[in-house]
Amino acid sequence: MAKRCAAGEGELQGNEEMISPAKKLCTSAVSGLRRIAVEGNIAAGKSTFLRLLKESSPAYHVISEPITKWQNVDSPGDSVTASQQCGGNLLDMFYREPKRWAYTFQTYACLSRLKAQLRQLPQEVASQPNSTIFFERSVHSDKLVFAENCHDSGLLSDVEWNIYCDWHSFLLESLPLHFDAFIYLKTTPQTTWERMQKRGRPEEQDVALDYLKSLHEKHEKWLLDSENKMK
Repeated sequence: MAKRCAAGEGELQGNEEMISPAKKLCTSAVSGLRRIAVEGNIAAGKSTFLRLLKESSPAYHVISEPITKWQNVDSPGDSVTASQQCGGNLLDMFYREPKRWAYTFQTYACLSRLKAQLRQLPQEVASQPNSTIFFERSVHSDKLVFAENCHDSGLLSDVEWNIYCDWHSFLLESLPLHFDAFIYLKTTPQTTWERMQKRGRPEEQDVALDYLKSLHEKHEKWLLDSENKMK
């Protein structure tokens, strides 16, 4: 069972080959490799925390959140996807018309994250003994925090939520992603809202504090409730 640990609020500011099932998609099969997911609210300081970790040791490798895919921006080393060729900033579309785009965004966010987290590790990482790979969020928070919050707030219908849960469970059973631990960057909703305004990401300028409060409650329930189990 993966370990969970919470980090208190600090001063943080703001063509690769896919591994085939035959190679066991769970890359923790690499000897000595540890896989840790860093979780937290929007603007909790995850990117800064991960950058500091990466700079602190050559044994640390970071898989960042694929947000550029959601913004329709071609990031270095990635090919342009069919959705990008069609145009559209899906992150912005979700924030502007959440009920219309909730299912589309939550589906694509999870699938793009899954793709990023299943890429074959660089040789220098895979060959290094006792290395650790840190992930900016996981497919578990995609479901248990963001998608579930959309359902609870009425942005996802019962039918959409049931379909989401069905394919999400199937993918995790078919493409196992084991995590050895979860690090939770616990930050107050007010602080994350202030940081979000400060960093000035255009899509986030109208995000309400109440939305961050709801996400905070979901993180607390998932990561700090000892009775809760990942499904």
